[in-house]
Amino acid sequence: MKHTKLLLYLGLFLTLMGCQDVLDKQPLDIISDAVVWQDENLAQAYLNDLYYRTDFVNLVTDRGFNQGMIASMGAEARVYGAWQSPYIASTQIITETGPTSNDVEYWKYSAIRDVNYFIAQMETVSTFNADFIAQKVAEARWLRAYMYFEMVKRYGGVPILTKAQSIDTPKEELFVSRNSEKEVYDFIIAEMDDLSKILPESYTDASRPTKWAAQALKSRAALYAASIAKYGQQQLNGLLGFPASDVQNYAQKAYDASKSIIEESAHELYENNADPTQNFQDLFIDESSANKEVIFAERFDFSQGLGHSLSNRAMPDGFAAGWGSNFNYYYDFVELFEFEDGSPGNSVSRSQLTAQEWGMDELFHNRDPRFKASIFYPESPWQGSIVLFHTSTFVNGVAKNTGLIDGVWPAKAPNRNTTKTGFHLRKRVDEGTVGPLGDQDDTDYYVFRLGEMYLNLAEAAFYLDKMAESLAAINRIRQRAGMPDKTEVTEAIIQNERQVELTFEDHRYWDLRRWRTAVEVLDNVRLQGLRYDYNWDTKKYKISFKNGDGVARVFQERNYYFPLGVDRLADNPNLVENPGY
Repeated sequence: MKHTKLLLYLGLFLTLMGCQDVLDKQPLDIISDAVVWQDENLAQAYLNDLYYRTDFVNLVTDRGFNQGMIASMGAEARVYGAWQSPYIASTQIITETGPTSNDVEYWKYSAIRDVNYFIAQMETVSTFNADFIAQKVAEARWLRAYMYFEMVKRYGGVPILTKAQSIDTPKEELFVSRNSEKEVYDFIIAEMDDLSKILPESYTDASRPTKWAAQALKSRAALYAASIAKYGQQQLNGLLGFPASDVQNYAQKAYDASKSIIEESAHELYENNADPTQNFQDLFIDESSANKEVIFAERFDFSQGLGHSLSNRAMPDGFAAGWGSNFNYYYDFVELFEFEDGSPGNSVSRSQLTAQEWGMDELFHNRDPRFKASIFYPESPWQGSIVLFHTSTFVNGVAKNTGLIDGVWPAKAPNRNTTKTGFHLRKRVDEGTVGPLGDQDDTDYYVFRLGEMYLNLAEAAFYLDKMAESLAAINRIRQRAGMPDKTEVTEAIIQNERQVELTFEDHRYWDLRRWRTAVEVLDNVRLQGLRYDYNWDTKKYKISFKNGDGVARVFQERNYYFPLGVDRLADNPNLVENPGY
């Protein structure tokens, strides 16, 4: 089933989508019980809209020019132009007014109130089938927990509301205080434990939560809690952070949830193509029943009016029907990908890189297959041709940047491939779509997949000193990728593996924050791209560095938590601001 913003539903509930003060409180008596709560189709339409408003992919799909914003903030790729929101959000200071782009925010109390109202109505209605009621209430609770997770990872402790506030609620009850960060994570985990006993094992597709989606959310949330307990510190009298003694407790919960999915569910790592590069590319395109890796996804279907524009915006110049080449990977991130033999991605030093000419067989064709499946680089095979990035071609020592060399080789690559970093996003771009237009992309967005669960297991097992299991989980992911096994497991290996496996899936920025390494990685750095000049005589490239960012980035200690912001504090005097703002 595709979750849509149904016009019928909107006609009935439009007034519920506005914001009021405090926690977006709205009147309870707008919805006609006689119409909605006596018709299962309308109740389902209400729930469909809650799915839509959960915003699983509001920073990935075509919501204006905000695709890839989290990847940009996490220093994976330079996204769009310097005047557009993803780049601005990546380079400007987060102040007491909040992130520079509202799309980074996630304050879902309007939707949470509607979830709470939906649950209350469904639990009292007598005209619906009991199984229908139980199922829909469970789905709504899963959505609510997901919303709380997206808030707690941004702000730390937030108020937990499980009952819809009334328009007549007294002020002393209306102005709620923040729950602690620990209480919010405990709430999410407890909800998932309960829902794992209620939700079914499977659906016909992955667009509704199952028992395993509950376990996946528990796995991710518990891992976040464990790592924050390990690397963070308590602040605001315990409102933020965890006691250091909590590491083992949360790591065990993440370990148990991850292992249950891997060992007990029908989900399997996608291994339908013997070529590991093609297999990893197909993983994000194959929506058939043969793809059992997906645990929960936001579905898209252009034929039903549910398309997006990722392929249109990502397709490299020379293959695009319009304005492509918008997701420019930094060389700093490319260096995280090892070579096929397992040697580090930076084993070719930067001084070596610029001191000699390089063929692509020496530098990029021989990288981790996940690199080749995720990132376009010079001479990447694509749609029966190759993608080019060079700025000029030297013939007998003379640079040329117009026309063809010997009638076959472009003296200069298409313009948009030469302007930023020398690498583009390939992951989730459908090679079978020629010249994709805007809003016509069908690729689903994976919210949870089994590959992440192996990585969650590896990290949780590491925290628990289960080194053999941690190593085995890492090596299982590497085996699928066609990479040689590691002989030991370290914190650095786990973190690097996670970054390369999950790139452009909205993980790295949040991971750097929970590992408390974001200041080191993101602050006062100006990330780099590469310029390529092709030597026609040697058939190799002369490589030089160039700034991928126009300015140095800023990430301060206080930015491990976003501010609640002056507007929310003004609305509710019982909210306490995060430190440093």
